Amino acid sequence: MALTAAHIALALILFQLVNWIGEHATDFGYASTTLFEEPNESLALNFFIRALAPAVFMVALSAATVAAGYADLRVGIYWIAIYYYALRAIYILVMNMQRLVSWPRFVFHSAVGLGAAWLTYQSLILPNRSLLPNLDAAGNELWLAIFAFLYAAANKVTVSGGPGDRRRNAFIQRSYNSAERLYGALINESISEEKLKLIAYSILIYEDYCRPPSMRTIERLCFWRQKRTTGIMQVASSKALTDEESVKLGTEKLSDSWRYHFEEPNYMRVQLTIGDYNKDSKYLSRVLEVMEILAKRAEPRFRPAYNSMWSD
Repeated sequence: MALTAAHIALALILFQLVNWIGEHATDFGYASTTLFEEPNESLALNFFIRALAPAVFMVALSAATVAAGYADLRVGIYWIAIYYYALRAIYILVMNMQRLVSWPRFVFHSAVGLGAAWLTYQSLILPNRSLLPNLDAAGNELWLAIFAFLYAAANKVTVSGGPGDRRRNAFIQRSYNSAERLYGALINESISEEKLKLIAYSILIYEDYCRPPSMRTIERLCFWRQKRTTGIMQVASSKALTDEESVKLGTEKLSDSWRYHFEEPNYMRVQLTIGDYNKDSKYLSRVLEVMEILAKRAEPRFRPAYNSMWSD
């Protein structure tokens, strides 16, 4: 039981490590699972990071255990790879990202990764020998493979295009259809102008993306926090809000801000209204991106409202 817990903990560490590497490798073509980023994707980089990271991690751990005199700890280390891919799949589902993921590619990377981890485990880790680099035989295959992995992580050969845009557009389309069906009547009660409706739906879609239903349920259970943001529109309140209550309060807040800035030019009025809702500058840029996708690709009725933002 203790060994299983240790393997799960190590899989979590690997999960965080791969996410950190991916976050800092987007400029080199790493395609993260997100609603916004669309780099020129490097197929080699994504394959190596997603498929071979567990094997490299296992080799590094095994080398450390053998060198420290605890060679027995390497037995069963293959389970780290299994737990790693299971945790990644669970994370995608819990965070409601399943429509942003290419599942055939995920299955391919997972299958190759598990196969590589098994081969590494059987041929390199189970034999009771040191896995540390030997300066007298620096050209051995193991360390050449690790060096190749590090080289692939730094290469800049990219491939533009891909289905990422279509998945993002479809995600926003489905999110809007669901929001309009569930909360359209509430939004219409507080808002009549199409431009402000576009802002409201975009904020709702973005907040739902950042805080999927599973996370909102956990937030409502944090009863010890005196004031917190809850509900699908993440409105601050002294009590836990349902999604419907947050939409009602959120649209009222947007309406008040919209009226307050009525003398401002169109685009400035939009920015100030979103800024009043959330002061973070990154938040503003993300909501504006959702607005653009929603108006241009998902719901054509908002296109005139979006285009009017750029005129005084």
